[in-house]
This record gives sequence, structure tokens and C-alpha cells, in this order.
Amino acid sequence: MEKKKSSILAKVRRVLPWVAIGCVALALVPRMAELKQCIERLSPAWIAPALALCLAYWFFNAGVWSWILESLGYPLPYLVGVRAWLTSESLRWLPGGVWKFASRVDAARNLGIPLRIASISLPLELATVVLSWVIVGLGGILLSGLASRFLVTYAHWLVPAGIAIFFVVAGLCLVWPILYRQSWFGGRLEQLRAILKLKLDPRLLFRSECLYIGLNVLHGVGLWLMLSGMGYGQKVSVAAAVGANAVGWLTGTFAMVVPGGIGVRESATALLLSPIMPWQEAVLAAVLWRALQIVAELMSLTPWVFFGAKPDLNSAISSSTLPTETAYETD
Repeated sequence: MEKKKSSILAKVRRVLPWVAIGCVALALVPRMAELKQCIERLSPAWIAPALALCLAYWFFNAGVWSWILESLGYPLPYLVGVRAWLTSESLRWLPGGVWKFASRVDAARNLGIPLRIASISLPLELATVVLSWVIVGLGGILLSGLASRFLVTYAHWLVPAGIAIFFVVAGLCLVWPILYRQSWFGGRLEQLRAILKLKLDPRLLFRSECLYIGLNVLHGVGLWLMLSGMGYGQKVSVAAAVGANAVGWLTGTFAMVVPGGIGVRESATALLLSPIMPWQEAVLAAVLWRALQIVAELMSLTPWVFFGAKPDLNSAISSSTLPTETAYETD
């Protein structure tokens, strides 16, 4: 029975990369018209560097997960981590928002990483990347003066927004006791307590944070190149594009019910840019930029399906370099 179960899981793991490619391709199909318009409107001189930045972002961003695991006491070869991250991350296009996490935990276990460490690495990675986007978003918005222009443009929405925030906070206060009694919520809190107790390597976490920040800035520069190709390079500063892109990313990430945050991220980015450029053009730029990101994701993922052979578990991870107690050491 155990042998049959192992055989089924092995087949699922082989199919998984192709499922990931299918998910990304399906997300790209509804954007084909916008992509065609992008090619017609923008010259290769603008598209090529923007696409190059997207590809660099996906490759280096994927490898940071291996540093997160190393900070937990389980070093993983960089390219092995890249393949596992890319194939699992693409499953975020499936409804539900949990498939990419489950897939990555399974990939980590297949590489010899304990379930507890693989599970803890996910919220730790998410916290690190969200913090980096918050830093980049705040920096871009404050440096560009976009915040003041946004408030002036949408001043009439401040009172309704304040009321909405009040009711959201009040609702959370009311729901908290109910959530606290839920087993799944308690499990997430237990993961957080486990992370706080672990003896993490601060140098690796700091290096991961710095790389995330640099990648996020370059990601925003890609949006600015797209805007420049549309003729808005003078009106929209690099800092404004970087800040708006970061806010869009954060908004799309927390829209868990929407596969890949599609539509939500573009709307948030366009809303931030609307005080300094026409709304229709801001929406078009955000949609074109997202289409280019999906193309880059597909290009980044496909090679690992053909050249990412299953690694030797003995060489993929060598926990003997660090005692097992190191990974679990607590205060």
C-alpha cells in the first residue's frame, strides 16, 4: 500500500510542472489582446529591457527561498531551490490560493527537508518579502510626492474610507475570538511562535531582505520603462512607478480569493498612478505590464521542466553540515 502511494505521489510530482505551465498559459490567454496592443504600441527598445528585468526578477526572487531554508539550518543548492519555487509559485493561478504553499512544502519534503522546517519557511519567506515591498512602496511614494497628489485628488473619499476602515477594524475585533478558537488559525499562530523561538541566522535573513528590496526596485523600473514607451516617462518619475508597482503587488497578494491577484493588482497600480496620468492610460499600462510579467514567468518556468531533472537527495541537501539540533534550537 505504501509503495503504491509513493508511486502515485511520484507521478503527481512529474505532472506538477506541466500543470504549472498550463496555469500560467491560461492566465495569459485573456491578456492576448492587450499583449498584441503592447507589441503594436511599444517598440522593442522599451519592451526588451522591461522583459529582461522581469526575467531577472523571477530568477533571483525564486532563489531566495533557498537562503530562507539555510537560515533555518537546512542549506539547499540555489538552482534546486529555484526550480522548486518556480514550479510551486505558478500554482497560485489556481483558485484557493493554497496550492502553491502545499506544492512547495511537498517539494521541500521530496528534497529531504523536514515537514516542520518546510512549513515554517513559508510564513518566514512571506513576512520577509512583504516587508521588502512595504519598504519599497513607502520609499517610492514618499520620494515622488505621489502620496500628497493622491490625497488631493481623492480627498472627497477620505471620510468614507475612514468609516470603512473603522468598521473593518471593529469587525476584526468581533471576529477575533471566533478565529482564535479555529484549529487552522491556531495552527498559524503556533507557526508564528515557532519562528520567534528559532535560532535563525540574521545574516542570511538580512541578505534575503536586501536582495528582495533591490529586486522590487528593479521590478518597478520595468513598469517605468513601460510607461516611458507609452510617452509618460516625463510625467511619471521612476520613484512614482516603483511606489505604485509596490502598492499594486501588496494589494494583489492579499487578495487571496483571486487567482494570482489578477485584476486587483493592476487596478491598485492604476489608481495610484491616476493623479499624474489619465486613468485609462494608467489601466492600460498596468495591464500591459502584467501581461509582460506573465510572459516572463512562463519563460522562466519552462526550461526547468525539460532540464530540471530530479536531484540526488544526498547531494541536494546535506543536513550533516549542521547538527539537526541547530534547526530546532530554541530559547
